[in-house]
Amino acid sequence: MSDRRGSITVDSTGVTLQLDGETAEFDWAEIGAVETNTPRFGRQITVTVHTTNRHSCNVRIEAPSRNLLKQWATELDTVLDSYFEAGSEAAG
Repeated sequence: MSDRRGSITVDSTGVTLQLDGETAEFDWAEIGAVETNTPRFGRQITVTVHTTNRHSCNVRIEAPSRNLLKQWATELDTVLDSYFEAGSEAAG
């Protein structure tokens, strides 16, 4: 997902946040949590990555439509749930 200023990518290697040409890459081993926030009104989604060493980084991007924002949020939740459930099963 991306807009004119930034992007958020979540894949098998981890999470990549990009804003105004600056990139922050986090692999799954260093990620402690990922927060998503979508306001009740508006078209922006904020993703915050919290690392295991207590640092955090976030990016806010704007969707072209409210429907696409809902789609992005649903897809992101599905991917994150899948990763964190798999990680907790491996730890348990």
